[in-house]
Amino acid sequence: MALPNDVQAAEGGHILAHVMPTDHIFNSVSQEFMSKLDELSGGTVKIEYHPGGDLGDWATITEQVMQGALPMTMAWSNSELDPRLDIANLGYVADDWESASKVYGPGSKMDALFGEIYGGLNVELLGTLPTDFTGYVVRKGVDIPVNIPQDAKGFKIRVPNYPMAIDRYSALGFSVMPMAFSEVHTALQTGAIDGRAFSPPYEVLLFEDVLRAYVYTRESFEPTFWIASKSWLASLSDQERAWVRQAADHATQWAWNNAEAFSQGWLDKIRAAGIEVLEQSPEQAAAYKKTVIEVEWPIMEKLLGKKVMDDLRVTAGL
Repeated sequence: MALPNDVQAAEGGHILAHVMPTDHIFNSVSQEFMSKLDELSGGTVKIEYHPGGDLGDWATITEQVMQGALPMTMAWSNSELDPRLDIANLGYVADDWESASKVYGPGSKMDALFGEIYGGLNVELLGTLPTDFTGYVVRKGVDIPVNIPQDAKGFKIRVPNYPMAIDRYSALGFSVMPMAFSEVHTALQTGAIDGRAFSPPYEVLLFEDVLRAYVYTRESFEPTFWIASKSWLASLSDQERAWVRQAADHATQWAWNNAEAFSQGWLDKIRAAGIEVLEQSPEQAAAYKKTVIEVEWPIMEKLLGKKVMDDLRVTAGL
């Protein structure tokens, strides 16, 4: 499916599109990129910017970039494109911002691995971007499960419909409910589910009217991917490509320098909305982490091989 010619032409500019609103870190990274590119190119390389999903959902935009119909986007891992991308959802690869930067940041082995994977999908990885760690939300009217697995029994939790997510929360003792993201709000309202897993802080307030608490487990770090069409990059001059990559490097590093502050800002907003933010005690976190690693890491070793996972264990300090 091709986009209309007037969209492809971008009115003389090069399109950067993503689905997040202007209070998300994607927007700030995009602004840094455009400012730096304007500085480097003397205003000769123009970007037409489309935040907020006005060109489609993130999976559709990603497909368009892979097909060369759109130049650039920022998106999440999609293991339907390559099963190895499930490593982006692997639990406890990092559990604080310093270790996240070491594991996923510019020049890391994981950054190189993601570049290799996306390189096989007709796109170039311009940067692995940090968004946040994840936890789970709890609706009003139910008890908050903190001691896991004891408190998890009978708690209906929504997970994305992929095997590792189902295996993780089943092993933790929850009643697992695979479900599309678009159905989550209604399911929380009706009590069809009691909570939603894999929730970064910036998505909690999407459901603020029905939520009692957010348990910030930091069980997964959410890297996201800034990709560019190889055919679009090939259409640029050598100098223009150099400017784009230099500006992307600048903006990616800016993201890593500022992501923790964005995270804290979202946690402050969650509390201000009257939603309780809970964190695990060291003992609770240790038990939770042990279960997640025992379930998920062997699955990824079958996909990526022992050498990659052994290197990752060393980097993650496991």
